[in-house]
Amino acid sequence: MACETTQPGKEMPAEPEKLEKPAPVCPAKLILFCINLFIGLIGSQLVPEWMDTSTYSTWKHVIKAITMCCVSYIMIHVGFHFDIDKSDLKKYGTEYLVAMTAAGFPWVFCAIYFMAALGSAHNLPWQEALIAARFAAPTSAGILFTMLEASGMKETWLFKKARILAIFDDLDTLLLMVPLKAIFVGLKWELSIDLVFVTILIFLMYHFLHRLPLPATWPAIVGYSVAVAALCELVHFLSSSEFTDPNDLAETVHLEVLLPAFTVGCVIKHSDDDHGGHGAHALQHDATLSNMPAPKRSLADMIHADTVKASISAVFMVLVGFSMPSLFNDKHDTDAHRRLAGSSGSSSETMEAWEIAVHVIACSVLMNIGKLFPALCYRQEVNLRTRIALAVAMMPRGEVCAGIIVNALALGIKGPAMTIAVFCLACNMMMVSFFIFIVKQLTKDQMPPSVTAGEASKEAPMGSGAQEQSEPSAGKAADELEARAIEVAV
Repeated sequence: MACETTQPGKEMPAEPEKLEKPAPVCPAKLILFCINLFIGLIGSQLVPEWMDTSTYSTWKHVIKAITMCCVSYIMIHVGFHFDIDKSDLKKYGTEYLVAMTAAGFPWVFCAIYFMAALGSAHNLPWQEALIAARFAAPTSAGILFTMLEASGMKETWLFKKARILAIFDDLDTLLLMVPLKAIFVGLKWELSIDLVFVTILIFLMYHFLHRLPLPATWPAIVGYSVAVAALCELVHFLSSSEFTDPNDLAETVHLEVLLPAFTVGCVIKHSDDDHGGHGAHALQHDATLSNMPAPKRSLADMIHADTVKASISAVFMVLVGFSMPSLFNDKHDTDAHRRLAGSSGSSSETMEAWEIAVHVIACSVLMNIGKLFPALCYRQEVNLRTRIALAVAMMPRGEVCAGIIVNALALGIKGPAMTIAVFCLACNMMMVSFFIFIVKQLTKDQMPPSVTAGEASKEAPMGSGAQEQSEPSAGKAADELEARAIEVAV
């Protein structure tokens, strides 16, 4: 009986050890987002100088329509990450409370700041401050998951806990926007439409959570995004147009795209394979040039979903900047075209650049201090260093935060407070790598062995004592392998 032998002295090929790739020190994607945000801010100040009033009005309508589609696409992906165990809902009570509080403290701190610290000419009324400051609440789930995974922390307690908290954080932000909007516009019967709409969405979200077998490729998601944005704009048009409501019987009804898009992502049954473009036509091991069928490549196969998502997010950051009102020119100053309430009460006076810089620093500190609340929780599960790391991991903001800013601008809130909010977002995004670095330093003892070993081998210099100490163990392993090979041969 023939058996496979191994020649003595020859080493058997070992499977390469898969190491997690460390997070880049300065992620190119985040740099791109920040640059695009600043490009949009600069453009928002230059475009009014180049256009007359009618052209500028059309420009703003187009920008807001495209922005709504981008927000919808991003929020559908956020919904993909939302998942709960319906058989044991009680265990999520504490997590939601922690997430709600971690989102609430930054919001309250910034709201108080906008009401009292901007100066008498720029302080916002409390109704506007509550909406304008909501940008500080949501953690960017997408950026957080990507950076922690790239750091090799996917199997840690911190990653699993941060995943739950970040999703509940975003959900709480979206749900609270409904009563905040009611406070801002006042008690009007038209808001009952919003309430019924939100109730239906919550029912669908819970009852059909990741159960509907709908296509989840990126072209399909683009279609869902456009459909959600078109539905919201259609409701606005029907309630504001002179053709459908000539007697002005109802105020303008504005349905936000954030929660409907999030619901679409929650109800779709999807997997990671749905978002890739390279697994559908993988070659079989026995395929040859003669019998291999010619694959028909669709658009989803030719362009990877991650590329599309990154591109849409990058465009969205430019649009967020473009959505800012002009700070130095009020010749196009008109009420927001999708506003349910009256004119904003904020002052039209400008603020000096150095004052804006000081307020950006102050608000950045407040919005990050507020996120430290999770460090006071989970004392029976992990130590203080890990709890602080969890709180720091909740600090990154991103596209959801930008969506809240766009929503506030659409409601007609303006003034230096919104400029400060945009710059706070940009500064926070540039600090994401720093946040993840702190998290890694605080949780070194919890890192998977493969990652810590990989990092240690990179840090050890050639010819160092650590390398010399590893040589005996390597020789011992070689001797054992050779003895095993001889035994098989015999």
